[in-house]
Amino acid sequence: MAILCPSTAIYHLLFSSLLLFFSCYVSGIPVYGAEEGKDGFHSTPVSSLLPKNKCSTSARGGSQGLPITQKYGPCSGSGHSQPPSPQEIFGRDESKVSFINSKFNQYAPENLKDHTPNNKLSYEGGSFLVGVGFGTPPQKFTLILDTGSSITWTQCKACVNCLQDSNQFDSSASSTYSFGSCIPAVEDNYSITYLDKSTSEGSYGCDTLILEPSDVYPKFQFGCGRNNKGDFGSGVDGMLGLGQGQLSTVSQTASKFNKVFSYCLPEEDSIGSLLFGEKATSQSSSLKFTSLVNGPGTSGLEESGYYFVKLLDISVGNERLNIPSSVFASPGTIIDSGTVITRLPQRAYSALKAAFMKAMAKYPLSNGRGKENDMLDTCYNLTGTKDVFLPDIVLHFGDGADVRLNKTNIVWGSDESRLCLAFAGNSELTIIGNRQQLSLTVLYDIQGRRIGFGGNGCSK
Repeated sequence: MAILCPSTAIYHLLFSSLLLFFSCYVSGIPVYGAEEGKDGFHSTPVSSLLPKNKCSTSARGGSQGLPITQKYGPCSGSGHSQPPSPQEIFGRDESKVSFINSKFNQYAPENLKDHTPNNKLSYEGGSFLVGVGFGTPPQKFTLILDTGSSITWTQCKACVNCLQDSNQFDSSASSTYSFGSCIPAVEDNYSITYLDKSTSEGSYGCDTLILEPSDVYPKFQFGCGRNNKGDFGSGVDGMLGLGQGQLSTVSQTASKFNKVFSYCLPEEDSIGSLLFGEKATSQSSSLKFTSLVNGPGTSGLEESGYYFVKLLDISVGNERLNIPSSVFASPGTIIDSGTVITRLPQRAYSALKAAFMKAMAKYPLSNGRGKENDMLDTCYNLTGTKDVFLPDIVLHFGDGADVRLNKTNIVWGSDESRLCLAFAGNSELTIIGNRQQLSLTVLYDIQGRRIGFGGNGCSK
């Protein structure tokens, strides 16, 4: 019989304990947008939190999918010389949030009687661009990616009012184009008025949609805009609708892609990717999933237009805030690629703000509020600070999908004298904006009624 000496027995005991601890820890690990730090914090260079003006040499987001760039980022190549100021960004963001709030206020019980929802208004607030092709041979266009819109449209030749520095689709140059709707019970003409008074009007047409050389879809219906007004951005040709309506790209390509797509929204100096079908589901084993739920006043996912999920709670620095889940439940929580800053119900935002300020107590606050339209009210002056210890923030969704946010998902700032918590309060609706989605893989499986989150970054 073998006899272990005391030192050997102690070694085996320690090794077994460590192995047991590691196994338990891994089984409950959340999705990471950043490496976990000690005690719920991670050290981050302040310089990495500031705007970048050069496209990273390692920017390409993986080997598959449509490249995604930020509209005003250095990787877009769309000719944007002067990005909007933070005040302009926040002003537009507030307008979009007001629009979304008003849309779902239509379904409040006191507003339902004798009321017909206004579904002809939309909002152009997209921050991310993708390139697609229409026609045979393909004509290439740069479109705004938007999960809150259903109609895909692009500017067409012989437009009466034309977008600045934008391409025009020439239907006469495509051998596969047909005029009018190819979807039953849909009219041949369309008209979209955005809340900022931008418009796109024209007729529907059907032609081949080319996402990638291997992803080609025939008889895709899109708007051929001949009267386009407003500031969609220099070099932008139209909109790629990834919402849940009948005319959305997701719905029209369902027979090929099974209503599955994923994206990784890039930081400004990098390039993300948009994937459809099997290419998107190939990532699913590494994701944490939460269920899609019906929006207020609806009986199905498609009716709500937006993608609703259940947010249950938030953690800051490894401590749960224990916000009652009912705070997020009515009218609910949406995932939106067009809203920039995440909005929380006021009660939830107050709890997050208090916990964040406690965690950041060693750093000096920035004096006063920002300029007009600046809704960020928890800001720090990190001038002269090389590295900052930021608390981890985790969003706890239903079905055990815990999403730990990346460092750039947590704060926003244009210079080191004013770096702010990148969340804001809202009246009721919770909106998970694109700032909090940066560098996360987000997979939409509509037929499976679920959304998945992964934290490997856009370069993986």
